[in-house]
Amino acid sequence: MALAAIGVALATQANAANITFNFLENGTNIDLGPSSTFTESGISLTASGFLTAGGATDLFAKNGGPVDMGLGTNIDSAHEINNSNFIQLTLPTMPPSTFNMVVAASVQSGSNAKVYFTTTPGTLAGATLLGTITTNFGSVSIPAGDQTGFIDMTEGLAGSTADVLLNSVTVTVVPESGTVAFLALGAGMLLTLRRRFSGALLPR
Repeated sequence: MALAAIGVALATQANAANITFNFLENGTNIDLGPSSTFTESGISLTASGFLTAGGATDLFAKNGGPVDMGLGTNIDSAHEINNSNFIQLTLPTMPPSTFNMVVAASVQSGSNAKVYFTTTPGTLAGATLLGTITTNFGSVSIPAGDQTGFIDMTEGLAGSTADVLLNSVTVTVVPESGTVAFLALGAGMLLTLRRRFSGALLPR
């Protein structure tokens, strides 16, 4: 039983992993079109660009230095996100994962980044505000109940000319119960074999 428990623990550790997307996986300083899928360690995350007034807009993968790096929009003069557009992330569903945190960059004095959850694609109408980022590399945690749908980010000051970047997001892969059970079963079989082997070596 102890060995089986160790097997479960090892299986969980082996399968649980934090994965970070920096949105430069598909190239840097390039127009990515209205939608782009990023892949890290077998997890895929799709981002799309939209205008707050309606309609799509192209994404831009920006690398302007350590504090000016991430995903913006091509329509913005600085290739970032302003209050006339937003980026929408489609929450991954396979393999099972937990969407943990959104990090913003290029957040200067007089600007902020607002992060929303919604189940409606292509619009901020009716979206739930999850948090406001007011510092560079500030973050917003995603609640456990908001794991199916979309996460949106926009610049949050109406009438402002400021802009921000979606710097990164972190996703945790959830161990699949079947894999854990299979490894635990294997550990139990090893324990049985060990007992039989030990018994065979005992003097008669």
